[in-house]
Amino acid sequence: MQCSDFREIADSYLSDELLIETNHDVIRHLDSCGECRSELAARRQLRYELRTKFNQTPELRVPDSFSDSLRIQLRQQALQRPGVVIPRIAYVGIAATLLIAVGLGFLAVERWRAGQRESAAWASLTNSATADHRECALEHKLRATIISLSEAGRVYDRAYANLGDQTSLQAVLPAGAQLIDAHSCAFEGRRFAHVVIKYHDQIASIVVGRSNPNNKAPKAMPGDIAAPFNFDSYQVASFQTTSHAVFVVSSLNETDNMTIARSVSPLLEKQIRAAEQPLQAELFTRRR
Repeated sequence: MQCSDFREIADSYLSDELLIETNHDVIRHLDSCGECRSELAARRQLRYELRTKFNQTPELRVPDSFSDSLRIQLRQQALQRPGVVIPRIAYVGIAATLLIAVGLGFLAVERWRAGQRESAAWASLTNSATADHRECALEHKLRATIISLSEAGRVYDRAYANLGDQTSLQAVLPAGAQLIDAHSCAFEGRRFAHVVIKYHDQIASIVVGRSNPNNKAPKAMPGDIAAPFNFDSYQVASFQTTSHAVFVVSSLNETDNMTIARSVSPLLEKQIRAAEQPLQAELFTRRR
């Protein structure tokens, strides 16, 4: 597959509209083409922003009475055609059509509501991670909640214990960056792994938290960074594993913030996935 071929079907790929074989071709191409991975991440981010704006606009929200109104209108249109005698058997078809239409209406509303919940969950996680950077790394207000990453790994999330290898992390940081602290802290009921670094005289945070895989997040290919964005006056870069989200938050410019994210993402993804794999295997065994 060529880059031009990928760009023609990228939106269909994001919408899960391609055949399985074509999906495999796309994945193989993305594995070897960083430019197209960036293109895909940008398109995902754009969709995420459009969906968020749509969901936040009251005039565009689907009312709860949507399905009832649709059913009534279809019934009236089917039964009020002047001069037409409808055979009894036709009522069966009309009823079936109405049932299908109502079912589709319910499905559309439920999918819309589910999308709203998932988008809200991701926005809430992003807000908490960003606030954790401010409250803990900058203002030191969360000291009472701080525990070691090894303890957090035993009590809360085994992935956090793997993140305690500060020597390996310091080795992958960009030149001039200094690792200041690595711990686990809690904000608004969420327990995070929190790595604090200093880069270009600015404090930056790497915040790792549990994430629902269904969250409507600006997703990227594994190991890639989603398109950066500005949140609550901070620069934020993020990437995800199966059940965790990693945020790099700072007041640095976008380029420097992304430099940190790109430097640490391969190591952090490896460490987190090493903890997730036994859990996924355990869940699979239970389901069987």
